[in-house]
Amino acid sequence: MDSLRQGLAALGVGALCCAAAYASDTVNVESDLSPMLSKSVVTSHADQNKLINVVLVLKMKDAEGATNYAQHVSTRLHPLYGHYLTPEQFGDKFGPSKADYTALVAWAKGNGLKINEESRSRTTLSVRGTMGQLERLFKTQFNNYRTPDGREFFSASIALSAPQEFSGRVESVIGLSSYNRFAPLAQVYRKLSEAPSANGVSTDTAGGTGPGGAYSPADLRAAYNIPTNLSIPSKTETVAVFEQGGFFQSDVDVFLKQNHLPSVPVTVRGVNGFGGGVNDPGVELEAVLDIDAAIGFNWALKQVQVYEDGDDPFSVALIDALAAMANDQTAQIISISYGLDEVQQGAAQVKAEGPLFQQLAAQGQTVFVSSGDQGAYGRTGGFTSPVTYNAPDPGSQPFITSVGGTSLYTGPNEAYGSEEVWNNLGAGFGATGGGVSSIWKIPSWQLNSGGVSVAKANGGSSKMRNVPDVAAVASPLTGFAVYSAINGGWIQIGGTSLSSPLWAGYASILDSTQRALGLGQMGFFNPTLYSLAQSTNGLYDTADGSNGNANLFGPWIYCQDSHRFVVHDCDLWVSGKEDFLDS
Repeated sequence: MDSLRQGLAALGVGALCCAAAYASDTVNVESDLSPMLSKSVVTSHADQNKLINVVLVLKMKDAEGATNYAQHVSTRLHPLYGHYLTPEQFGDKFGPSKADYTALVAWAKGNGLKINEESRSRTTLSVRGTMGQLERLFKTQFNNYRTPDGREFFSASIALSAPQEFSGRVESVIGLSSYNRFAPLAQVYRKLSEAPSANGVSTDTAGGTGPGGAYSPADLRAAYNIPTNLSIPSKTETVAVFEQGGFFQSDVDVFLKQNHLPSVPVTVRGVNGFGGGVNDPGVELEAVLDIDAAIGFNWALKQVQVYEDGDDPFSVALIDALAAMANDQTAQIISISYGLDEVQQGAAQVKAEGPLFQQLAAQGQTVFVSSGDQGAYGRTGGFTSPVTYNAPDPGSQPFITSVGGTSLYTGPNEAYGSEEVWNNLGAGFGATGGGVSSIWKIPSWQLNSGGVSVAKANGGSSKMRNVPDVAAVASPLTGFAVYSAINGGWIQIGGTSLSSPLWAGYASILDSTQRALGLGQMGFFNPTLYSLAQSTNGLYDTADGSNGNANLFGPWIYCQDSHRFVVHDCDLWVSGKEDFLDS
């Protein structure tokens, strides 16, 4: 093994030498090399014929203008409110020039790379090539690595040196590492079998009417006072979900039949040529949960669009799926139930997503993202000394609504009883993500009139973005029943993978109502939510539960108890749909 390591280390030195030799002909750009690279062992030089997709993230012409427009178009009473853009308009106003984009396309084609779907706003360019091609073009070397815990991944061995054609045009290159392969957030409590009785197993609540006593869509609609008459308006809303692979439509059909719900069209949009098909049982479960939860709250949807990329690492799959959603501009509401800690994603990846979420906001598309399932510590932190907290990505992005989780307790007939912050970490069943971003500055709508963070009482920041913004049931112990044959049948499940699509389904009702009243598309609504929180009696502070802020209250205390949906880092709640409809 020592001789193998030494030989491969020599290969790395060779790559470094080559990079230095070409320094005068290259420029430096950011890339998504994993911080695990230095802690992992090289196992081999990567297959030179292996095809991978990489994303060139272009520099914005007016990044500050894009940020301001995305906020103004989403702020009621602002002159720009509701003046949504097309992808081309966003690109023309704020994005790279047509000449720069055309030049990069010509460079890619001239060097034998295949162009994937082009961005209508010209913010990204996704290309496909072999590792051998990319090694030569970027003056690096791709190796296969193994982490101390046995995970295997490929990565460029050193930071890339980009060609002169990238100078002034390309901000970063994403896709040079596969370390972050999958990032679903669903939390399974128990597998219930193919045909469990309605109340055969007790739950951490009075129980639901779904298989095994888990909650059904009707239970959650009753608890959260969701409208039951969805016939007017109806069939106007499209909800899009991002998935890292395929699912079985038959699983969705079983769920709809069990819950006496009408059929809603579910269309699949392959990203980067993904041909569909189930590539991973965990992803299949995540996908059916997302679809089932959205339809469960609004069975009058026009369609659910599933954007699938099961071939690429999470970084590439997410960026190219977001670009496709922006290109299509068909979904009013988007839900993303995947995520990693910001530190795992890295600054290059986190920043690369930013303009895409700005674009979606500028186009009037509402985006919900799970806040994570490992408490304030995230996947990589912990109750150590000093305590390490981690915010999620993309759940901490400024132009999304970050969705946290609760434990929901109901009484007879699933009448709403109470909620508290979801924290089952001690039992091994996760806790709602939440905390402070290390990358994004605090948005203006998270500051009160005195310039103080609305999350200050919970240990939040007045300088950096606080998450989550809203919440709903997520504890797997008070979970939802979905069906996945490949995973054993009916399953009681939770996680912010549940709360995010629930909010997406709920928001689709609000959006359809707003449009029916002639008020236009709802779009990014954090400015409205936070405005309501500071001016409406229907929103109030709560005081039960935690997700881990030991500095404030000792172990496991961070955010707080609830009624209905939560805003402001779990300390303020919306009492019901009327608050949104009246807003």
